[in-house]
Amino acid sequence: MLLAFLPKGVDMPFLMLKCNRKLPGRGKHCIAKSEEDIIPACDRATQPGDFTERACSFLGCRIVICGQIDNVIHLVHSPIGCAYYSWDYRPDSYGYCFTTDMQEMDVIFGGEKKLFDAILMAAEEFDADAIFVYETCTTGLIGDDILAVARKASEVVGKPVIAFNCAGFRGVSQSAGHKIANRQLFELIGTGEFDSTPYDINLIGDFNAKDAEVIENLLNEIGVRVLCSFTANSTIDRIRNMHKAKLNVVHCSRSSMDLAEMMKREYGIPYIEANFFGIGHCCDALRKIGKALGIDEKKVEEVIENYLNKIKSELEFYRGKLEGKKVFICHGVQRVLYLIEPFRELGMEIVGIATYFGKQDDYEKIVKRVGEGTIIIDNPNATELEEVLLECKPDLFISDDRTEHLVHKLGIPFIKGRGQRRAYAGFNGFVNFASDVYATINSRVWGLVRSVSEG
Repeated sequence: MLLAFLPKGVDMPFLMLKCNRKLPGRGKHCIAKSEEDIIPACDRATQPGDFTERACSFLGCRIVICGQIDNVIHLVHSPIGCAYYSWDYRPDSYGYCFTTDMQEMDVIFGGEKKLFDAILMAAEEFDADAIFVYETCTTGLIGDDILAVARKASEVVGKPVIAFNCAGFRGVSQSAGHKIANRQLFELIGTGEFDSTPYDINLIGDFNAKDAEVIENLLNEIGVRVLCSFTANSTIDRIRNMHKAKLNVVHCSRSSMDLAEMMKREYGIPYIEANFFGIGHCCDALRKIGKALGIDEKKVEEVIENYLNKIKSELEFYRGKLEGKKVFICHGVQRVLYLIEPFRELGMEIVGIATYFGKQDDYEKIVKRVGEGTIIIDNPNATELEEVLLECKPDLFISDDRTEHLVHKLGIPFIKGRGQRRAYAGFNGFVNFASDVYATINSRVWGLVRSVSEG
C-alpha cells in the first residue's frame, strides 16, 4: 500500500565536544580565545544511548538535496516514521512524498515487491518528471535491493526512477547523505539539450527557493544566466543541462563541493566559492563571477553601487538600532560561516555558535572568524544548549526548526535563518533580514514569555 505521510518532529540521538567546562550531559564546549584554541570534538560516530541533533544520511539526501526539486515523487522505503522529515523540517520542499509503510511481515520476508508496486501506483496517480526512491535503516539492514527495483520499474513506467542508498547509518551525520544524493543526481547531468551562452553558470548548493530566485535575478543584471540552481528552483530538465554551464558557483561547499569536483573532472567546468548573504559577501560574489566570466568590471560595479545607494538609509537605521546586540548562531556549518560577517555588518556581537555536522576544518575557520570569548559548541543536545543560552543571555537566537520550541520557552528572541517567509539573499534580501532581526528582538512577546516562565 502507498501511504501519504503526516509528520511531526522528534528529537534524535547525540554526541558532543571538547574544551573548558563540563555541561550537564556528556559534552563540553570550547571558548574561543585565539586561532590556536582547541576546537570542539566533532565528526565522530554517536555513542549508543547518547542524544544527538545531527540527523542522518537519509535527511541529508532526501531533504537537503533532493527535496527542493520540483515535480518529483519522493518514495521513502521505510516504516512510516522515517517519512516524518519530509515536510516539517523544510516546509518549502517540493514534490509529493509517500512511504511504503513497512510492517513486521515486510521486514521478515522483504519489501522489494511492495516497493515495486508502490512505484507503479505512484507513477499512475501523479504525472511527475521522476521518481526518487530512498533507502532507510530498516530496508538497508534487511538487504532490499532498491537499485534493482528502480531499474526494473524505470523500464515499466518510462521515466527516471532513481534509487538512493541513503540509510541513516551510512554516515556520522547528514553530510554523508549529501554525497550520496550528489553522486546519483550527477548521472542525470549531460542528457539535456539546452542552448548555451558564454555567460551561463550553475548555482550549486543553494536550497532556498526564494533566495535562489533573487540570486538568479541579480546575476541577470550583470548579464549572467543561471542554467540550474542546484537544487532550489531546479527541475529534472534543468539538472540534465548543467553540463552546458561555463562556471559553477558553489554556495554551500559542505553539501555540494563534491558535485562541483565531479563536474570539473567530467566536463571541465571550473568552479568558484561564493555566497550572497550580507553586503560584503554579495559584492564579492558579483565581482568574482564577473571576473571569472570576463564581464566588464564597470558593469558589475554599476550594479553594486546602484543597490548600495538604494539600501543605504535603511541599513544605517537598522545598524543604529542593533549595534551591540548579542546573537547566538545555531545552524548547519556553512550557514554559520556565512552569517558571521553579516551580523558584524549590523554591529552585533556573536556570543555563541553551535553546529551539528561541522568537521575540523570548518571549526578552524569559525575560530579564526569569531571574536574572543565566543562559545563554540558541536552538536549540543537540548539540555546542553539550554545551559549555554542561560549563560550567554543572547538578545537573538538564529537557527532552524529543531531548536525553535526550546528557545521559545526560554523567552529568547528567535528567528529562522533560512528566510522562509521572504528572501534573505542579495542586497534587498539583507535589508529584509535586518528588518526581521530588528522586529524579532523588539517584540514584546518575549518579555511576556519570560514573566510567565519565571512566575
